[in-house]
Amino acid sequence: MCYATFEISRYDEHCLVIKEKTLTPDVPYGNTFISWTQYSIVNNGRNSCRLVCSVEAEFPQGPPMVARQIKSGMRTGTAEKFVALGEAICRYAEAFPK
Repeated sequence: MCYATFEISRYDEHCLVIKEKTLTPDVPYGNTFISWTQYSIVNNGRNSCRLVCSVEAEFPQGPPMVARQIKSGMRTGTAEKFVALGEAICRYAEAFPK
């Protein structure tokens, strides 16, 4: 179980930036960190765009001994999500009027 909050931090004809805060209290050490993810979709013109994704761990009470493993797991899990998002954008791009 995870709890995610999304915020659109920028939206215009050139760029869409979404910030995600995820809490995972049910996983081991899940109450010790917050996952911050950001998705930036930039309009490059010429019917093309660029997707830039990032993830970062925040440890409000300081990093636990397993902080490195937590960060590694976050990168692995979110990489799969980033690929799926990119594939969905490509798949449905034609559905939107130009």
